[in-house]
Amino acid sequence: MFPTRIPLFIKKTVFSANARFSSSNSSSIVTILDASCKLGKNLALLLKQSPLIGELRLYDKNRNICAIAEDLSHIDTRTKVKSFGGRPVLKHAVMDANIVVTIGGCKESIRETPKQMFERNVDDVRLAALHMIEFNPKGIFCITKPPIEAMVPLVTEEYKKAGVYDSRKIIGITSVASMRANSHVAVNTGKNASDIVCPIVGGLSSDCVVAVLSQVRPKGLNVTGRGGLQKCIGNSEDDVLKLYADCGTVCLTPALAISRFVNTLLKALQGETNCVECAFVRQTGHIGQFLPYMTSIVRLGRHGILSSHMPKVNGEESHLLKKYSVIIKEHIRLGETFVTGEAIENKEEELVPFGTDKNTKPVQQRV
Repeated sequence: MFPTRIPLFIKKTVFSANARFSSSNSSSIVTILDASCKLGKNLALLLKQSPLIGELRLYDKNRNICAIAEDLSHIDTRTKVKSFGGRPVLKHAVMDANIVVTIGGCKESIRETPKQMFERNVDDVRLAALHMIEFNPKGIFCITKPPIEAMVPLVTEEYKKAGVYDSRKIIGITSVASMRANSHVAVNTGKNASDIVCPIVGGLSSDCVVAVLSQVRPKGLNVTGRGGLQKCIGNSEDDVLKLYADCGTVCLTPALAISRFVNTLLKALQGETNCVECAFVRQTGHIGQFLPYMTSIVRLGRHGILSSHMPKVNGEESHLLKKYSVIIKEHIRLGETFVTGEAIENKEEELVPFGTDKNTKPVQQRV
């Protein structure tokens, strides 16, 4: 179904102090929403060092964001930092930005459910979406507030209602799951984590993410105990929260993962080819029949999502994805109905077996 072969090797880099002098195009504007949280501060610190960003905007309804921006502005890189404090200036924060990232609202306790996180974060995400629709409909809106399995459909419905929907512009960032998968596979195989690329599919929540261990690169790795490894990858956030004793949120790994995704996206916007990541996006074709939204491999281009692709999965991964699809559909329905207000019938839908079309003919899905 997919004529092009997607390279799974993505060079993972952290910009060095000297890298800032190598960029000839640093006019891009990136806005971080709700930037005064711990995750926001870490992300801003990382993006301030990116040679691809000309202006970094920090927005928060809390006016102490000005102090954070002033602190960051003393870092000797070419990226300029501007602060926007208070809801009345949200429109100025998103206006003309190439990329707007809404962050924060992370899981605060292992007992917190996706629905509770949705209720806590939905107003902020919807407010940001409405401002993007009115003041920057052509900008790329990246969503990291959980659960993204509900937030991305919610934003999509708001864009559709306003008549400005473009599926290329709405992206749920799931790179933190890819990073965790790479790390766990490295421990399992005894290899260098920076050399490993493990694609993920499904969603981002612990009961939605499926690591495609059968397609780990480089090839030939002896990955053992795959069932237990899947659980470790899915429970990574909860494991850290337990160590924090519910007194903090996971804010270090996500910050680096989001910054990597933003930098890859910026490279694509500036014309670089082969910019490939995993993200939660709208699906089309036979994959869309299975799940209308899902984490898959995406190729990024000058206008956002260029194409999405499903890696080949084995029987165990296919079974797990089919199991999780029921949960993902519930999250999707939660986000969509928040906007539409429609009472969707709670009927048992016949799941299309993964890897087949409606006529049960085999469909090859290779990357």
